[in-house]
Amino acid sequence: MGLKFTILGCANSYGVPYAGNDWGDCDPNEVRNRRTRCSLLVQSENTSIVIDTGADFREQMNIHKVKTLDAVLYTHKHSDHTAGIDDLRIYAIRNKAPLCAYLDSDTLDYIRTSRDYILETKVKEYPAMLTTHTVEPYGHFTINNDLKVQTHSLNHGSIISMGYRFGDVAYSLDMKDITDNRSFDALYGIKTWIVDAGAYKSEHNPVHATFDRIIELNQKVKASRVILTSLSNRIDYKQASSELPDGYEIAYDGMTIKS
Repeated sequence: MGLKFTILGCANSYGVPYAGNDWGDCDPNEVRNRRTRCSLLVQSENTSIVIDTGADFREQMNIHKVKTLDAVLYTHKHSDHTAGIDDLRIYAIRNKAPLCAYLDSDTLDYIRTSRDYILETKVKEYPAMLTTHTVEPYGHFTINNDLKVQTHSLNHGSIISMGYRFGDVAYSLDMKDITDNRSFDALYGIKTWIVDAGAYKSEHNPVHATFDRIIELNQKVKASRVILTSLSNRIDYKQASSELPDGYEIAYDGMTIKS
């Protein structure tokens, strides 16, 4: 068995529809326009991990009936990628041990400052739920002696975000651009690239890439399949799909990729 990837959520920080049932330019009758906050489930025969735990994390786990997790990876500290972290507690209880978390030092500092009880036992009824492993860009590590992971660095405006590669599939969120050539080296040889294109057509977006910029970047990355994610209510699934060249797709919640 190879790897299975499930896009649990593909929305920007607001989700789609936005609060107040605001669909923007999205057709509410198109089910692929209903989007929860970005998260990715990665499964091998023996290991299950999730990347990021946004505000919709518990519902995503319930929809996909994910009963066990071996680890969680974080791309960066922003709340739309971390707000559901408390819902990892049930997985630590089921494992009868803290869950392993892989994250950069900035995200670790954020969690330690805002939710120290996640990392330290304050009262015996609520034991620590995570053990942490700090990762650096352009590193390699293995989860469960099974799942091999490689990291790369992404420019997310005022901060750096961590991208992850699993064999010939890479997940690059959140990002405005790639500004370190070592990231292209880390991405070399991938076949499928799940990547932030939340700016759509707006070159003035300070933290997300445009569709055109991803197409330009992929001239170096050379992925044969590019799946665009981190989508706002301005990006209608069918309309945006019609604007893309061959090899490019709009993500949707529940989309699966096998490698």
